[in-house]
Amino acid sequence: MFTLDSNILISYLNDDPKIAEQLLKWRADNEHFFISVITEIEILSLPRLTDEELSRMQKFLREFTIISIDSQLGRIASEIRRRCRLTLGDSIIVATAQLTNSILITQDKEIIQKAKNLVRLQSIL
Repeated sequence: MFTLDSNILISYLNDDPKIAEQLLKWRADNEHFFISVITEIEILSLPRLTDEELSRMQKFLREFTIISIDSQLGRIASEIRRRCRLTLGDSIIVATAQLTNSILITQDKEIIQKAKNLVRLQSIL
């Protein structure tokens, strides 16, 4: 099981061949993917999206289990934010991986450095 950071989905949508290859491999292996509602917001709020692209993005996001923010996730994220001094959004994404007991896939070097002792991490660089 994997939690995908926003930068992974954005790279995939921008046709990054390395990201696409890895995600397709995991999908072929029937891996399960989580994303935070923060990732959903970041993807759907990209300023360059046309109405057609927005519709395509909404359909694309249905392929993932989207973890909403509730009190439990909020408490986990606030602890992560205090301990690691990550942004609120990054803290919620890390908390999502922690809550789902999944591997966080990210290209964010700050998350990799600051959260390495909190969750299992994997980078696609």
